[in-house]
Amino acid sequence: MLKRIRTLLAAYLAGRSDGARLPIATLFLHGFLAAVFCLLLQDSTTPFAYALCALSLSGALLAIPLSGEFGYLLRADPSEEWVAALPISKTEIRIARSTHLLCVLFTLALGSLLPAAFLFELGPAASLGLVLAGLGQAALLAAVLLGLQTLFGGRAEVLFLMLQTLLVIGVTAGLVLGLQHVSLVADLTGIPSGSPLAWLPTARFAACFGEQGEVLLPVLMGLFSIATVLLMPRPSGGGNRGRMPLEVILAPIRKLATRFWVQRNERAIFDFVYDALPREREVILRSYPMFGIPLAFLLAAYSGEPGSERQGLLALILFTPGIYLPVLLTQVPASESHQARWLLDCSPMHHSVANSAAIKALAVRFLLPLYVALTLIAWQGAGIEFALRLAPIAALTSLLVMRMQYAECVSDPPLSTPPESISVQLDGSGSMLVLTLVLTVLAVVANATLTSSGSAGLALGALLAIEIWAERSSRFSRA
Repeated sequence: MLKRIRTLLAAYLAGRSDGARLPIATLFLHGFLAAVFCLLLQDSTTPFAYALCALSLSGALLAIPLSGEFGYLLRADPSEEWVAALPISKTEIRIARSTHLLCVLFTLALGSLLPAAFLFELGPAASLGLVLAGLGQAALLAAVLLGLQTLFGGRAEVLFLMLQTLLVIGVTAGLVLGLQHVSLVADLTGIPSGSPLAWLPTARFAACFGEQGEVLLPVLMGLFSIATVLLMPRPSGGGNRGRMPLEVILAPIRKLATRFWVQRNERAIFDFVYDALPREREVILRSYPMFGIPLAFLLAAYSGEPGSERQGLLALILFTPGIYLPVLLTQVPASESHQARWLLDCSPMHHSVANSAAIKALAVRFLLPLYVALTLIAWQGAGIEFALRLAPIAALTSLLVMRMQYAECVSDPPLSTPPESISVQLDGSGSMLVLTLVLTVLAVVANATLTSSGSAGLALGALLAIEIWAERSSRFSRA
């Protein structure tokens, strides 16, 4: 039995690029953030507070990739029927898959836990205990997400998508606001009687380092979570979600776009990307929650006093979606129906036509709703004059950034590649760092200089001229 499980586990690890190679970039990022965070904490907190903050950070850093890039580990295996035909029992298959999940999960968790444990000043035993508590928390997180997948996946995907987005918002807001509120727990030596912390699993794991030294409950929670991950079946594949409410709302705008913006030779790819991409489960689960990031920063903006500081942060949020739009762009080629790629490969359509049509579909289907939401929130936070002055300029800026980034992020035709084969290499040349700096500077300059409707109108006209020039240049290059 163990030999069969070990053989199948090795196949699972080798069958995924992120299983065969360690996610080095993710581990370094988690380790760097944890080291900086814990260095700032170690001299101003009690052991319990340090453990509570370190475990909270570890769980936050683990939750986002586990609900996005590594979310396939929680869902049905596409090769399930083939594996079931092998001389191996269903229990052995389940244990092998769950062990694969735990291997990847614990590897990711160690990226933040090891720096936190190294900076823990209570000695080797306490450092080891912090690592074990973090691994138990990671198993609990996986068990919860696996239960949500089993409960909602395939039957209420929109609801599960909302849960994932809320998770990203909560995690990002926690990372932004965490250091500002460390003082609330810095002097705690354990879970106060009747405190809401008693309901927080992270606090229960951190209780090992409190005055009472509670060990039994965290150990039982960790073991129960591992057993749950090992024994709980994966949900079946998701079905057709049908027409989503956003599609109904955007239908008139889509008609206007196809009438006045989309060229006749672009219509087929525009409709293809517009209709099919939002129905790709892996694409949506990997990219949609990332749009919760600006909403999380808006929570940070609303935590401060109204005034120029809030307007500056709102301007920054309006201008910087281009920083994480590549997360969406890299998913454009992904499709579970990638076998039909030959239809695109055999088409006489010039690749620049397909690129232009896909960009327009993404702009209408994804970018426009995002900026409508950001504009409404900016209106509530800084007034309608501020929102109407900067939001259209920021939206056009993001459209131009999408045009520039598309060729760099998308190397295959739309919906033509298996989702597991998508390689996310966003900053191999440092261009993302440059883009981040440029957009940040643009946000600061726009907020400082575009203080009247006249100056904002001139800037908007200039951006419209650049967009028209880019559109016509693309057409001429096809001739």
